[in-house]
Amino acid sequence: MDKKLQKKNEKITDDRRTEKLKETILFLTKLLILSIPMYIIIRYNVDFTIIRNFIAFHTSHFLNLVGIPSNFDVHGIIELKNSSIAINRDCTGWKGMWFFMALILSTKASIRKKITGIAVGTLNVLSVNILRIVVMIWVEINLRGMFTIIHDILWQASIIFIVLILWYIWLNQSIAN
Repeated sequence: MDKKLQKKNEKITDDRRTEKLKETILFLTKLLILSIPMYIIIRYNVDFTIIRNFIAFHTSHFLNLVGIPSNFDVHGIIELKNSSIAINRDCTGWKGMWFFMALILSTKASIRKKITGIAVGTLNVLSVNILRIVVMIWVEINLRGMFTIIHDILWQASIIFIVLILWYIWLNQSIAN
């Protein structure tokens, strides 16, 4: 009798592993498919003028709030006292927002939870991105030699980490509810 019970338990365990493997493959396939538009945007150099202007507008206002006088123009350029900063497509944080959206859409959850997660998470990534630009402008003004190190290493890794943490929080909340 013990051997029959053991075989039955092994079969249940194998079935669970197979189901988890199928779910993982489906998740990764969806994530891969949802990543394709990112490469199309990069390949064909799609312009993000509206988003660049939105980022420049809010960054300029935030800079003024923290005591760094600035203005912005309709070309996504932030004018400072002695220099100007151009907000290009990659400054918009679109890749982080896209990847966050792709993570959520690839995850098994209701459409309502996905829409809520995308809306809240994207706003968080956008806010962090504006903060990142403000910090980088402050670094450029006050710590000139550190700009490249902080931008290329610290912030690149931080944005990835923030996106994964936001997705993890959303995932745990959507599973709990």
